[in-house]
Amino acid sequence: MRNKGPTIILFLVFNTLTIASAFAQSKISGIEAKLFYNQKSDQDKSATDTVSGTFSKEDISSGKFALWNAIGGAGDAEGPSDQTIVIVSIKSMNYSNKLQTIRFTAKARGKTLKQESQNFSVIGDNVTYKVLFLLNDTGCEKIDITADLLVKMKTVSTMRKSIQFECGE
Repeated sequence: MRNKGPTIILFLVFNTLTIASAFAQSKISGIEAKLFYNQKSDQDKSATDTVSGTFSKEDISSGKFALWNAIGGAGDAEGPSDQTIVIVSIKSMNYSNKLQTIRFTAKARGKTLKQESQNFSVIGDNVTYKVLFLLNDTGCEKIDITADLLVKMKTVSTMRKSIQFECGE
C-alpha cells in the first residue's frame, strides 16, 4: 500500500490556496486623514483667505503634522477644524466586480466614535478605489482607526492607523 500522506497534503495546500485567492481580490493599500477647515483662519484676514470649506493638503495621520489644538487652528492647521475626513484606499489585485465591504471603526480612549460599513465593487485590474468616512467633533483626542476589507463576510485585509490629536494650554 502506497503512502498517501504527501498527496493529501498537496491537495489540502492547493485547495487552501485556491480558496484564499478567490477571497483575495483586493487589499487595503492605505489610510489617510485630512482636516476639514470649518471657517476662515484668524491669522489671515485678507479677502483671498480661502481656508474655509477646504481640506488640509497633508495627510494628518502621517505623524509629520502637528495636531496640537487643531480645533482652534493651532499647530500645523491652516484654520480651525473639528471635522476629519478619513480616506481608505483599496487596491484591486485582479479584475473583479465582486461585492466587497469596508468596515471602518474609529476609537478614542477605547470608546467607539464611529463604526460604519460600506459595500462597493472594484472593476478592473490594478485599480485603486477610495472610500470616505467623516468624523465629527475631532481635534483633542488621539483617534485609532481600523479598516477591515470583507468579502463574503470574511476579513481579507486589515489596516490600522492613528491620528495624534491633542489639546491643552
